[in-house]
Amino acid sequence: MSKADEMFEELGYENIINETCLCEYRKYFKLKRARHIVFAVDKAVSVCEENEKTLAVNRDYFTMQELQAINEKVKELGWLDE
Repeated sequence: MSKADEMFEELGYENIINETCLCEYRKYFKLKRARHIVFAVDKAVSVCEENEKTLAVNRDYFTMQELQAINEKVKELGWLDE
């Protein structure tokens, strides 16, 4: 398990196997649906929450801890070196 994986796990996220992106993390909440942080093949990072029908509600913010884990994953993927 990578350092970023451990950081996301400590925040309550699970690593999801998804064939359409490099990696995806998901966290469930008591009063709302799951939140997803997705690292795409085109070097984009998106944060979405599930609504009643689909994974479509984009979020405009991260917690500081989520941002640190995202930055660590970007380093591990080698995106900063290119």
